[in-house]
Amino acid sequence: MNRFLQFGIVIIILFFTSQVFFVESYAPSLIIASVFPLLFLVFLIKIDVFETETFKDIIYVFLLGLVFSFFLCIPYVLIREYFFDNYGNLFVCFIAVAIPEEIIKIIPFLLVLRYRKFINEPIDFLIYSSSSALGFAFYENINYIIQYSESGNIVAIRSFLPSVMHMIVSSVFAFGIFLYLKSKKIKFLFIGLILSSLIHAFYNTLFIAPIVLLFILVYYSKMIQSLLNISPYYDKSKEKNINQAKNFLFLLILVILVLSFSFDLFISGFSSILRDPKSYVYLLIVPYFIYNIISSKLNLNRGEFTVFGNAKYLSKIKKEIQEIIDH
Repeated sequence: MNRFLQFGIVIIILFFTSQVFFVESYAPSLIIASVFPLLFLVFLIKIDVFETETFKDIIYVFLLGLVFSFFLCIPYVLIREYFFDNYGNLFVCFIAVAIPEEIIKIIPFLLVLRYRKFINEPIDFLIYSSSSALGFAFYENINYIIQYSESGNIVAIRSFLPSVMHMIVSSVFAFGIFLYLKSKKIKFLFIGLILSSLIHAFYNTLFIAPIVLLFILVYYSKMIQSLLNISPYYDKSKEKNINQAKNFLFLLILVILVLSFSFDLFISGFSSILRDPKSYVYLLIVPYFIYNIISSKLNLNRGEFTVFGNAKYLSKIKKEIQEIIDH
């Protein structure tokens, strides 16, 4: 796997280098697209307060996600374009876009789960699946930033909307894998794949994508909190360390907003801003809610698994999941 990763990185570097000479604004787009994933990788380290992952391991999975995305997306897109020409339909998007992309994103996570030893507590399933998803999102975002560089806000839009969505749905799939490993019930693998793909398809096809994102972000935030609460390494003296993650998340959002604004000035000058100044005000709303939703759940309490809310009102499958967690 290391040799494959090294080979893949060399090929990607050569590809990126060649694109710089042939595609206008490729270099700044490449650099700006890397900022959000790299900063969010640091945030993922900061939430892991009990048995903290190393940046080396997390960047390894991120790069693995990037390499697999680079090699698999080429044949995937060709096949998709051959068989489908419209992804606006929910079912078509589910079959042609969501399922293939969720499988591509989860492969690096499965490889490190199988061949590496650093996934050793519940929160690691979320951390490393999110890292792999960020590798995919980074590769995807470069082309979008180039294509829509003159539309304004594209850096912030791609950072706060699709990138966050990819992490959330990959964590849903990874949680299904976590439940399978604890219960040995294969149905949780299919539930994880189908649920993550459905959410992905709804996000892609509904015109209220930001609302869908904020809704599923509540789940992601509760999952962070709950998986930390059931960590076998739980140490009450480290509970307050989670506040560093809150502060870093605020800094992360601020940096992306400033860089997005600066990128627009660099590419199009004030014309892009004057063209639609309301969009900049609108864009402040989504990051505000992202920060508030995530930071509000960064409060820890040993043993509490609160993803599904009040246990009295759980459905049969949710009760089953709760019982698996409790055991």
